[in-house]
Amino acid sequence: MHKLLVLVFALCLSRGMAMAQQEVRTYHDDAHTVLKELYTIYPDSQIVGNYTRYYATGEREAFVKFVAGKKDSVYTEFYPSGQPKLQLSYAQDVKQGPFKVYRPDGKVLQEGYYENDQQSKLFKTYNADGSLLKETEFVNGFPEGIVREYYPSGKLKSEITYKNQKQNGPAKTYYANGNLETDAVYNNGMMEGSYKTYFENGQVQTEVQNVAGQKQGSFKSYFRNGKLSTEGSFSAGKMHGLAKSYFENGKTRSLINYRNGEINGTAQIFYENGILKEEINVSNSGADSKTLRYYPSGNLQEEEILKDKKPHGTWKVYFDTPEKTVKKVDNYKAGIREGEQLTYHANGQVHEKRMYEKDKILGQSYTYYPSGKVKSETGHKDGLRFGPFKGYFEDGKTEVLGQFRNNRETGTWKYYSPDGKVIKTRIYRNGQVIEEK
Repeated sequence: MHKLLVLVFALCLSRGMAMAQQEVRTYHDDAHTVLKELYTIYPDSQIVGNYTRYYATGEREAFVKFVAGKKDSVYTEFYPSGQPKLQLSYAQDVKQGPFKVYRPDGKVLQEGYYENDQQSKLFKTYNADGSLLKETEFVNGFPEGIVREYYPSGKLKSEITYKNQKQNGPAKTYYANGNLETDAVYNNGMMEGSYKTYFENGQVQTEVQNVAGQKQGSFKSYFRNGKLSTEGSFSAGKMHGLAKSYFENGKTRSLINYRNGEINGTAQIFYENGILKEEINVSNSGADSKTLRYYPSGNLQEEEILKDKKPHGTWKVYFDTPEKTVKKVDNYKAGIREGEQLTYHANGQVHEKRMYEKDKILGQSYTYYPSGKVKSETGHKDGLRFGPFKGYFEDGKTEVLGQFRNNRETGTWKYYSPDGKVIKTRIYRNGQVIEEK
């Protein structure tokens, strides 16, 4: 009787354990032939014991142990080759302890430590050859102290100081030859005091002062040979006052007045021989300006007007002559091309004439020979070439007859000899020649 009771109890216990745990399998495919995950759960759906995930090709992808539904072991991911990809320690679902990331060849890519789910202690990142790339000390999940980065040669590339979860203290970067590249100081995450950059040869490239993260006071930059390139001033992070720039031979390259970061008053730009290249007169807090540009010869090249920072009024382009011979005239209103546009031959005769309305060519446009005779007539619609096109010899006889549609040649085009005979016929469709005779 006693043996029977023991047997019944054992059977009940076995049945109870079987009911308490359930194996779960998930699959990559609908046919349930390619296993994806394998784990065990309690009736309340908590995972317990070993959890394994697989690649679609069958190799193990990840493994971890669960206790009462929480990860509680080293979580490991694998490459298809079986090599570890990631190892991260968990305690009751909290990252706790060392972690490592590996390259496919087994070399360590990164290693560090977690405390209570936050990065802690020293983190290191490595190059493919195993040399140190970067090292960072963490406290409560934030960098603390000096963060260092290295070149593959092992030479220091940068060192940045952190304190109280922000950049605080020196921040320096270096060239591969070991020379200083940039030198700054931070206070509560903002640049403070002197900031300098250097050429690879050690010569200072730029120097400026900062106050609470904004450029303030004098600014200078230099050529690689040490000669002054630019000088000016900042106020609250914006250019303010006269800024000068120089050619490497020491001659003035530009003189520009700024006010709160905008050009104010007169700005001049020069050619290296000292001849004025461009002059800008600015008013209305930088919104309005008139610009004059010059050829290297000193002759006027262009005149432009901006109002509210948009093209306005009459713009002119000139030929390179002392007489200011006009080459092109455009008219603008509030940034939109309006009215007649004319271009000229060097002898003063009109070369091309167009009418614009709301920045689109309107009606017929004409081109002319230097003699003043009409060379071509082109129709337009919505700013595109549309309708008849006529080309003329200088004696007025027809040279070409054709049609445009939406800016493309269309239909039959005929080409004439000076004596009025058709010498060629082309048939176009959407700008492409489909027949020629």
